[in-house]
Amino acid sequence: MKTKETLLSRSLLLGVATGISKIAVFLLMPLYTAYLTPAAFGAADIIAGTAVLLLPFVSLNAPEAVFRFRAGGDREKQVFSCGVLMLAGGFAVLLLLMPFTAVLPVLETYRVYLFLYVAASVARSFLAHWVRAEGNYTLYAVQQVFCTLSTVALLVLFLPVLRLGTGGYLAATVTADTLTAGILLFYLRPWRYFAFTAIKKEPLFAMLRYALPLMPTTVLWWVTSVSDRYIILHYHGENVMGLYAAAGRIPSVLTFGVAAFLEVWHYTAVRAGEGERSRLFDKVYALLLPALTAVSAFLILFSRPLTGLLFADDYADAALFVPVLTVGSLFSALSAYLGSIYTVRLRSVASLLTALFGAALNVLLNLWWIPRGGAMAAALATAVSYAAMFLLRVFHSRREISFAPRLFKLAVSAALLSLVAFLSFRGPDPALLLVGAAALAPFAEEIRTGAVVLWEMAARFLRRKKSKNRG
Repeated sequence: MKTKETLLSRSLLLGVATGISKIAVFLLMPLYTAYLTPAAFGAADIIAGTAVLLLPFVSLNAPEAVFRFRAGGDREKQVFSCGVLMLAGGFAVLLLLMPFTAVLPVLETYRVYLFLYVAASVARSFLAHWVRAEGNYTLYAVQQVFCTLSTVALLVLFLPVLRLGTGGYLAATVTADTLTAGILLFYLRPWRYFAFTAIKKEPLFAMLRYALPLMPTTVLWWVTSVSDRYIILHYHGENVMGLYAAAGRIPSVLTFGVAAFLEVWHYTAVRAGEGERSRLFDKVYALLLPALTAVSAFLILFSRPLTGLLFADDYADAALFVPVLTVGSLFSALSAYLGSIYTVRLRSVASLLTALFGAALNVLLNLWWIPRGGAMAAALATAVSYAAMFLLRVFHSRREISFAPRLFKLAVSAALLSLVAFLSFRGPDPALLLVGAAALAPFAEEIRTGAVVLWEMAARFLRRKKSKNRG
């Protein structure tokens, strides 16, 4: 019970921090769409997407390695010093890659922004993962909120006030990441953990063996989630790509939420005992299924009102893509949770191979469908790819940790959500609310169990509070 309470408290803490970040993204969409044309927003999204592609190469996934080995109990000086050496090698890679930005005119135009975007993001990520590895989730959440609020303030300054356009959009993120990294640097004083003598061959190679297979894994996730935008850009132009990129911001609430939870879950799973880990994994998976289904149903049913509320009139057609992208985001979030098994087991190669399957399928479908079907074909290809990768991970990951996949229940629920997504193209229909609600019916047992767990934990908390007041 103590493990569950710790997991819940940390999840709530990061949930609040991520919630603030996600709310900021939603609230800023009217700002983006008011001061950036779909073409300008598309250009900014291409730069940000390219930065995400470069991050694993530049960091050599040192932040993830530092977290996994430090959280696993390895010596802090060895882990930190080896991580810094990995970063030094990664930044050398960044300098070598910059000339290749000439491949796309938009990358060439914003080359400096791209370099600074990657450098600031890597620096902040490395320090934040060290904080997370030490179990200081309060500071971890605070730095996330600070970065978000700084980005919001800078965007308000750079877009409506200074009218800096795409450059202002990118500069806000770069500046916020730099400020946050500077504060973490001042607080942590990381030079205390670094020593050349602490860099040993054995721990360095162990971290590299874990981190390097994650590089192509991260790239493959990027391929599945972002590469379609480059193909849309090539065949249909920046305007359509901008609409598609804007539509993806709405269902991203699913992946953002699960990503925040996984940051806590990884630490808990690494620290947990073998028997406890398997039981806890199954219970969390059982609770995630109805929670993600409920959010997915809401986003699909209210995709048009949300688009009208958040986007300017020029982006109205983005609502067409939201339902299908939401189905894809559901399977993406579930695949990410199953991927946490590979993190705990240090099975980065398995994570790579399953991601490779999803990425290869996505590229084939994109090249086949997008030239004729446009952005809607890209959304369908994304949904199919994530669903296929999820199924592969279900069958493979059960060799590592035993859990009940509940595939029949999920299949019924996903079919109902897909039906709602398809019928929503015809416009609003009150009957769709019933179909969307029915998507939760297969998980009645999981919902009941989750309610009991939350009730028991709330009762324990109240009893403790009363006993403290009496004392």
